[in-house]
Amino acid sequence: MLLWLGQTVSGMGSHLNGFGLSVWMYEHTRSTSLYSLIALAAFAPGVLVAPLLGGVVDRHDLRKVMMLGHGGGAVCTVLIALLLWLDRLSVGALLALVAAGAAFNSVQRPAFTKATTLMVGPEQLPRANGLMQLGLALGYIVAPLLSGVLLPLIGVTGLLIIDVIAAALSLAVLQALRMPAAPPEEAAPVKAPLGGRALLDAAVGWRYIRERPGLLGLQVLLTLMSFNLGILQVLVTPLVMSFTDVRTLGAVMTAGGVGMLAGSLLPLAWGGARGVWTVLGFVLLQGLFMGLGASRASAWGVGAGAFGVLFTVPVIMSCNQTLWQRKVPTGLQGRVFAVHAALSGGAIPAAYLLSGPLADHVFEPMMAVGSPLASALGPWVGGAGPGRGIALFFLLLGAATVLLVVACTLLPSVRRVEQALPDAPPEPLPGLTS
Repeated sequence: MLLWLGQTVSGMGSHLNGFGLSVWMYEHTRSTSLYSLIALAAFAPGVLVAPLLGGVVDRHDLRKVMMLGHGGGAVCTVLIALLLWLDRLSVGALLALVAAGAAFNSVQRPAFTKATTLMVGPEQLPRANGLMQLGLALGYIVAPLLSGVLLPLIGVTGLLIIDVIAAALSLAVLQALRMPAAPPEEAAPVKAPLGGRALLDAAVGWRYIRERPGLLGLQVLLTLMSFNLGILQVLVTPLVMSFTDVRTLGAVMTAGGVGMLAGSLLPLAWGGARGVWTVLGFVLLQGLFMGLGASRASAWGVGAGAFGVLFTVPVIMSCNQTLWQRKVPTGLQGRVFAVHAALSGGAIPAAYLLSGPLADHVFEPMMAVGSPLASALGPWVGGAGPGRGIALFFLLLGAATVLLVVACTLLPSVRRVEQALPDAPPEPLPGLTS
């Protein structure tokens, strides 16, 4: 619980930091392209660097690894605040420091997941993973609200200071905790140059997934889900604004946030192990809710779709994570989880890049009034005109999700992954170091 609290506080500090820096970038450049680069700089290192750090998680003391991540990220934030205070913060320096901080923080997820496996008994892993998803949901919901209140009062520098304080609290928690020791057989260093070792570690993680068809099928499923969520994140605003106003858009966003919060509480409430059928069932529900949100130009319909889609996400992520924790040996979890997260997360920037061009140049013209396809496809998405092309895009993504779930269900390697792969022997809980 203390580890979760420290990680949650640090995550909320990072969200405040990101909000403030995004506002600063836009106010000083008035460039949407540069504004979007902040999001890319904060996200890309997690995709590019995380797979190379899995071996660090597996071979070194987890507490020290997590402290290095928090400490490195805090140093980058302090440098940004110092340059801002001296009025010497350039766009290039900001992007470089944000990317460096994200690279340090990218080690947190595989390290935290592995620490959870070692610190929590197998029967409580679903609840522990649900708690992790609750922490993420709080960051996405509470941090933007706090940012909007605090930014006019304390400015960007104040938000940066809060982020540093949050990192310091997380470091204090880690310093006081007893953490699991690295498995002795994995603690010995690999005889290879640092760069070659990192690439070898990433290859080990990928090979473990590739050689197990059940895990590979789940990887494909989670990657598609991440792609869909990236598309939704970019295009839900123009979809809603095509038929209503900003106030309604805020209500739709709130409905999605409430859905994510409710979904993160479900694994805490039900306890017990939930396996691959829960993952498949909730991904199927996600596809259906995407179709619901696209079926008509209605704030209620889109709001219900947003609630349903984001309700499924924490449940899917919690159950999927529990399954992987049970099937991957602890000595390999850092490398496997890092590759797993990078492959899933890599779909999000791809979605960011593709969503606008596909909407503007393919789907919106397809559903414009007078288009030959609009009369045929219009009844499926509530008519033709502005926003209905985006709705068609969402409907097709939802249908693709449903079809992929059906395909996974028909594949014995996926639907029987829990029986086909033996549970990895857990590290004994008493084996902790001070």
